[in-house]
Amino acid sequence: MAKRKTDEYIFADAFIGCFSRNLMTRKDLSRVIASRDLDAADVILKEYGYGDSQDLKNGDVEAFIRREQNNLFDLIYNTLPERKELAFMLFPFDYHNIKVCLKAEILGVTPDDNYLISSGDTDMMKTVVMVKERNYDFMPPLMKDAIKEATDLYGRSGDPQDIDIVLDKACYRQMLEAAEETDEEFLVTMVKTKIDTLNLKAFARLKRLKKPWAFLQRVFIDGGFIPWNLFMTGYEESLTQLADKFAPYGYGDVMAEGGKLLSETGQFWLFEKLCDDRLMAENRKAKYELFGINPIAGYWYGKELEIDNLRLILTGKLLDAPAEAIEERVREPYV
Repeated sequence: MAKRKTDEYIFADAFIGCFSRNLMTRKDLSRVIASRDLDAADVILKEYGYGDSQDLKNGDVEAFIRREQNNLFDLIYNTLPERKELAFMLFPFDYHNIKVCLKAEILGVTPDDNYLISSGDTDMMKTVVMVKERNYDFMPPLMKDAIKEATDLYGRSGDPQDIDIVLDKACYRQMLEAAEETDEEFLVTMVKTKIDTLNLKAFARLKRLKKPWAFLQRVFIDGGFIPWNLFMTGYEESLTQLADKFAPYGYGDVMAEGGKLLSETGQFWLFEKLCDDRLMAENRKAKYELFGINPIAGYWYGKELEIDNLRLILTGKLLDAPAEAIEERVREPYV
């Protein structure tokens, strides 16, 4: 895919820039956390471009989130000069739908709309038909090969987790290849950093479960900045002891602070939060670019994370969780 000239994005950059002004700061998110109920939260959210939501009035947080995610994807793809330039950011949704289809097949049921995601790069019903009929004509080679490998491996092992492992690896390999085709260092770095955070989360969880390092090798996703040998050689050490070794890659605090809470309490939320904050720190670099595709990609991820934060906040309010507990789990926003 040929790299577009910067001036081809002038309209898209200006248009998306208008919406960037509505992104919520940490203080703004705290206002929502402090609101008395979902109706009061809905009033605040209108100030930031979220429409009147009957979903929140009905207490259906997930319906509200799905609607806002779809609105975001429509905004991005109605603005970009060409859809495929950032299509790789939707690949995880496509691979999620493939997982749903394959596992529904194992159970002998029809894939449920409640589990399928409508905002992938490929229409979810087309994915259902392609997987059911094993029609790979319109699938990327990596995706086709991954489905074949996953079904073959499951046929021999009987373990549905094998499906997840194979498809996750293929998903991020395909994402990385697509990002590299754009010839944009920022986009490549974002995918590589995402891979690192996924590997770190798996590393911490498997250590906590006392799984052998060979299992980590099975789930490890290639392509990130952190080399495999660092995970392998550090598998017998505590997370806090590894802080200095991971610091050059930007994860010293993840290991020191997140690892400390995990080892002392078994709580994983801080480790995950710090990984996500590390990814956002990388994403914020797009704010300092005025033209081209990077500011659009930066806004997209920033808005996605804002919506995820709102899911956390609104679900917490629905469950009457303490405001302090919600506040400390909120990820650092884009602005």
